[in-house]
Amino acid sequence: MESAREAQNPVLLHEILAQDGTGSATALAAMLAQSDPQKSLRALLDLAIESVGAERGFLLRPSHDHPWQCLLARDLDREELRNPLDKILKPLIHRAMEQKSPWSCNDVPALPDRDRWDRERLPRTTAVHILPIDAEHWLYLDHRFQPLNDPTHEDAWLALAMVGIQSTLLRTAIADSSTAPTDHTTPRRTPIRPAATSTATFKPVSIIGEHPDILAMHQLIQRVAPSQAPILVTGESGTGKELAARSIHQHSLRPDGPFISENCGAIAENLLETELFGCMKGAFTGATTDRPGLFELAHGGTIFLDEIGDTSAGLQKKLLRVIQEGVIRRVGGQESIQIDVRVLSATNRDLSAEVKGGRFREDLYYRLNVINVHLPPLRERGTDISLIANHFLAGLNQEAGTDKQMSAELTEVLLQHDWPGNIRELQNEIRRVHALGEDQLSSTDLSPRVIEKDHTLHQNSTNRAGLDRVRSCGSLKDAIEQLEAEWISEALDRCNGRRGQVCEWLGIPKTTLYAKMRRYGLTEE
Repeated sequence: MESAREAQNPVLLHEILAQDGTGSATALAAMLAQSDPQKSLRALLDLAIESVGAERGFLLRPSHDHPWQCLLARDLDREELRNPLDKILKPLIHRAMEQKSPWSCNDVPALPDRDRWDRERLPRTTAVHILPIDAEHWLYLDHRFQPLNDPTHEDAWLALAMVGIQSTLLRTAIADSSTAPTDHTTPRRTPIRPAATSTATFKPVSIIGEHPDILAMHQLIQRVAPSQAPILVTGESGTGKELAARSIHQHSLRPDGPFISENCGAIAENLLETELFGCMKGAFTGATTDRPGLFELAHGGTIFLDEIGDTSAGLQKKLLRVIQEGVIRRVGGQESIQIDVRVLSATNRDLSAEVKGGRFREDLYYRLNVINVHLPPLRERGTDISLIANHFLAGLNQEAGTDKQMSAELTEVLLQHDWPGNIRELQNEIRRVHALGEDQLSSTDLSPRVIEKDHTLHQNSTNRAGLDRVRSCGSLKDAIEQLEAEWISEALDRCNGRRGQVCEWLGIPKTTLYAKMRRYGLTEE
C-alpha cells in the first residue's frame, strides 16, 4: 500500500500532460526517465484508469506457477487493491489471451456464458477492457457498475499510458527472469540491461544551430533519449531527421547497440517486408538461405524507419505487432522471434491527416507518436543558415587542404533563399561553390535556381532589362533570341569567360553553348 502522504498527493498525470500543451508525450517521457519504476507504473496505471473511466486497473502476466500474476492493481481513488486476482474475470482474460487481441465488453451480464460464471462465484462486473501491453503483459480495466469509455475513440492518454507501462517494464527487472516465453515464441534474444546514463554529458550530434526551435529540440532529445518510448521525428525532407534519430540513439540507454536505418519509401513493398523481417530459405525465388531482417540485426539497439508514412496497410499491421508484442516472424517462416529494439520513425507527411483519410492506421500512429521531435524547415531558422554553411565549408576545406571563405555577398544570398530542399540543398550548394570558386567564394557559382528564386541582382537586372529590350522586337522568335543572347552574355561576364562554369550555371552542354555563342556573335576573335 502507498503511504498516507502519497495517497493524499497522487501523481495526476493527465493534469501534468494537459499543462504541457504540445509536449504531452515529452512530459511523460521525462517522468519515465527520472522517476522510480514502481512510482511510474502506479502513475501510468492511474492514467489508464482515468482515460476510460474505469473503476479499477490491473497489470497482469501469465505465470508458470499460477495462471496469472498481478504486478499491480489500483482503483480510481489511487489506492492499491488487496487480493487482486479474486477481483478479475479470469475466463475473459483467457479468451483475450487465446485470441491474442484486445477484448472489450460493456455489458458483461449479457454474455451467454455468464450463468456458468455465477455458479463459479466470479466477481460482479459490468464492463471490461483487456488490452495487450506486449507479448507477456496485459492491462485489465473494469467497472463493477457502469460502462467504460470506448478505448478506440479515446485520445492519446490511454496509448501514452500503455506505451509508458511497456517502457517501464522493459527498463526494469520487474518481470522475473525465469518467466516462460509465450507459446510458439522462441526466446532467441536476451533483453538488455540498460546502463546508467548521465544527461550532463549530452552533446548534440551534427545538428548545428542556435535558433530557439533547435535549442528546444536539443533539450527535448536530452530528456526523452533515456526512455524506451517510441519517437516520431517529423519535418520536411532534408531537415536532418536521421541526424536527430542518431542523436537520440547515442544518448539513449543503449548507445553501444546497433543503429539501423531504413527508408521505407525507397523500396518496393514486397522487398521492404523481407528487408525488415528477414526470410526463410525457399520463401520465394532467390531465397537460397535463411536471412535475418533489420529488426533482428537491430536487437539491443535502435531501428530508424524513415518515411514511415509511405508504408502499405499490410506492412503497417505487421509493424504494429512488432511494437506491441516485441516479436517478428520471417517471411515464409512460422516461428516467432523475440526482439528488443527501440523503434524510431520519421515522416515528412502530416500523419494525423493520413489517419483521418484512412491511409494510415490510427493504432499504429499512436504507438509511433508517443513522443514527437519536430525539425523546423531551414527557411525558418534565420542566421542558422550561415552557421550551417560555414560548417560544411570548413569540412570541405579540411578535406581538400584549402582555405576558401564565403564573401558577405554570398552569405546574403544564402540567407535570402527559401531552401525548399533544406539542409541537403544547402550542403550541395556549398559543395558547388567550393569546387567552382576561388579563395573568396561568391554567389556567381551558385545554381541558377537559387539565384532565380531569391530575386537576386542577376534576375532583377538581367531579366527585367532583357525584357525591356525585347519589347521592341517584331516577333516572338526574335524576342526569345535576343533574350537568350543577353542571358549568355551576362553569364560569360559573371563567370569571367570560363566556359565550363557557364555551362554549369546555365545547365547546358558545351556543344550547345558554343553553337549559341557563334550564332549570336559572342565568340572571341
